[in-house]
Amino acid sequence: MPRTPFNPDALPSILQGGMGVAVSSWELARAVASAGEIGVISGTAIDSVVVRELQDGDPYNRRAVLADYPDQEIAEHLIDRYYNPEGRAENQPYKLLPIHRFNPSVKSQRVLAAATYTEIRLAQQGHTGLIGINLMAKLKRYTLPCLYGAMLADVDIACIGAGIPMEEARAIRALAKGEATSLRLDVDTSQCDEPADTYTYDFDPADVLSPPPQMEPPAFFPIVSSDTLARILHLKLPEEFVQGWVIEEPLAGGHNAPPRSKEYDEDGTPIYGERDKPNYDRVKKLGKPFYLAGGYGSPEGLAIAESVGATGIQVGSLFSLADESGYPKHEKHALIRGLHTGEVRIRTDGMVSPTGFPFKVLTAPQTLGIPEQYQQRERICDLGYLRTAYVDKKGRIFGRCPAEPVDDYVRKGGDVEDTEGRACLCNALLANVGHAQQRDDEVELRLYTGGDTLLNLPLGSADDPQYTADDVLAYLKKITEPVPA
Repeated sequence: MPRTPFNPDALPSILQGGMGVAVSSWELARAVASAGEIGVISGTAIDSVVVRELQDGDPYNRRAVLADYPDQEIAEHLIDRYYNPEGRAENQPYKLLPIHRFNPSVKSQRVLAAATYTEIRLAQQGHTGLIGINLMAKLKRYTLPCLYGAMLADVDIACIGAGIPMEEARAIRALAKGEATSLRLDVDTSQCDEPADTYTYDFDPADVLSPPPQMEPPAFFPIVSSDTLARILHLKLPEEFVQGWVIEEPLAGGHNAPPRSKEYDEDGTPIYGERDKPNYDRVKKLGKPFYLAGGYGSPEGLAIAESVGATGIQVGSLFSLADESGYPKHEKHALIRGLHTGEVRIRTDGMVSPTGFPFKVLTAPQTLGIPEQYQQRERICDLGYLRTAYVDKKGRIFGRCPAEPVDDYVRKGGDVEDTEGRACLCNALLANVGHAQQRDDEVELRLYTGGDTLLNLPLGSADDPQYTADDVLAYLKKITEPVPA
């Protein structure tokens, strides 16, 4: 089905947020795009999602999508290695992918690209609307292969946040031309007497496809927390590299920017003030479309956004509990019911995320949203998505994470204080979407996130705890009739 060309002068008013690990699933993105808005998939840990689905019997037939993937050797590897037509036996642990290193194997990069390709292709089926991918600049080991796989699937928009995605903007253009490209890594070199001047994550499209195709680059929408960051990117990048902005405020779900005051209360909750409020007049003067995010998920929020010159709003949290999101149905129903009854609350935790960014947490029972639960968890780091880079005494680059076993983290040169209050987001976020790892008699617990909009959830009820993506769109636009497919 022919894709609708990206037109900056005729963009929809709703940009669905890219959430968690597969919470912004292909099914949710497809539903939103089918209704004429912008659907977005989350690229985070998508390789683990795909191999776990294959082990669970491939419920969405990703094998059919892989059959069209141009790198058939890696497609066959994924199926041969991970596909189990009968699904896993009860209490059987998932096979794990090798941890993606800072100096990765080409096979690991090819797996990432192929997995992302399948997610975009599934999201595109049955409509001609716009599909985007959301990535975190903080996770530089994953950005380039994920972008490349998405581009091979003709993704329309790339949204990248959790950092300043300057190099990523240039990398998009290089990948479209089939050129090798790199992202500079932030590396702790304190243990090495003669560290290199720079360390990079390198990716060459020719390692995936030879010769690599020439492609149109997707539209790029950096996700930034201030008008200052938008202006920096605007000044330092060629005009054609950025097509628009997402300006995300602290009420957004998931990771938030640290407060500019660097002030936290005694339980680690960040204290935001007027300095954290973006200046929308300055963003408007940059002359490109922009979306407001973080607490704007309401008809009133959309009206405010349009009144300050924004194209519309990015909405994540309301969509996270819609029928089409990646959370299992019974879990969504329990969360919706708990939010309506007050049993489930939301707090901004300044410590729980290994990234160091404040993280919005839902305090649902039997999840890591309860501090006592993650304090009782036996630490293990077997996925490694949030590891940061360090160089050992021999000059070799490795990764460590504040949520891994404390002794391991300290042995690798980390500060023991960094480990306090940290939880394993990698395993918890995969558990959120029905892919919890099983270890002996223990199952990884979930850790739900959501923005403050959910505190006064306008959809569903304690008695009828469910709603659809169309219901979200109808609410945001105050539509009384069903949204057309």
